[in-house]
Amino acid sequence: MLASEVDGARFHAGVSFSELSERSGIGPDALGNLLDGIDDFTVVDLARIAEVLGVPVTALLPGAAPDDS
Repeated sequence: MLASEVDGARFHAGVSFSELSERSGIGPDALGNLLDGIDDFTVVDLARIAEVLGVPVTALLPGAAPDDS
């Protein structure tokens, strides 16, 4: 599930929920809905989140191999 991949990457990067919300420009309610699977991620959402986490967008996709670089 995409939401669990994103939340796992957030945890791995050591970024709090509130920091991800603030730095990505995705409001806390909207981010919560995305991570709870209520709303679907857009490509823009994923790009913003990936930038904050310092990973390529593909690292957030289910089945992606972890980036150990």
